Amino acid sequence: MDTNQLTDIFCQVDDFCKTFDGYVQAKLLPKPKTSRGPQCCLSEAEIMTIIIAFQNAGYRNFKTFYIGHVGQFWKKAFPILPSYNRFIELMQRVFFHLIIFSQVNSGKRTDIYYIDSSCLPVCHSKRRYRHKTFKGIAASGRSSVGWFFGLKIHLVINHIGQLIAFKLTRGNVSDVAVSKSLLQGLSGLAFGDKGYIGKTLSEHLLKNGVKLVTRVRKNMKTPHYSSLEKHLLDKRGIIETVINHFKNHYFIWHTRHRSIINAFTHLMAAIAAYSIAPLKISANKAISC
Repeated sequence: MDTNQLTDIFCQVDDFCKTFDGYVQAKLLPKPKTSRGPQCCLSEAEIMTIIIAFQNAGYRNFKTFYIGHVGQFWKKAFPILPSYNRFIELMQRVFFHLIIFSQVNSGKRTDIYYIDSSCLPVCHSKRRYRHKTFKGIAASGRSSVGWFFGLKIHLVINHIGQLIAFKLTRGNVSDVAVSKSLLQGLSGLAFGDKGYIGKTLSEHLLKNGVKLVTRVRKNMKTPHYSSLEKHLLDKRGIIETVINHFKNHYFIWHTRHRSIINAFTHLMAAIAAYSIAPLKISANKAISC
């Protein structure tokens, strides 16, 4: 990542922080005249910029990125850079900022959506009883490749690859239970895999303006789909491409977390990074946005 890309990220984040912080400050009680403890040498926008830039920098370890890259090559951009341990403490301040930023920068409502989920293991299944970091939060679940112990991330994208909605749940939560809230407020067509098959779910979504289109199991009757719906269903692989991008390019799929809040902060930074620069893919280039 070059300096121009870093500046572009900072400008978008800083504009958001100024608007968001101005709104929040108007709702808060007045601060005391004196405050204890050291003052933060980085603004929320600078902290968010560093975390989001890490997602696109190609590093697999944040400590190496912070000390070896930010501290060496971006010293002019961040002249008053705290130590690595201090920055880890500061990361928690922007967790909520990243959530709102990702929602504000969600994609266009195109009336054509794809929904899917993916597992986020926090440790090997055999070590789930000794795992401490996500104790009480993670749970055992089953995916298409087998059992895992951890969390699940649920995504909704439009037909041009832009992120519309997301949700993080325990590993044992079914896709059907989450789909209602994920697709709430949308209208049009939603395409999913066989994990979203359910008459009650389809009827509920249809009442709210969303037609759920899925493939059927062998013991089910084939529903009547139009040629356009069949074509778009065949292109459902684009959400698999987006999930693969999250796992490999942003590297959200690993089991070395030491802090829950920092793990969630890095996950939200990956979602924010994708909302800034989504993949340039399309289920049907003939469909206008």
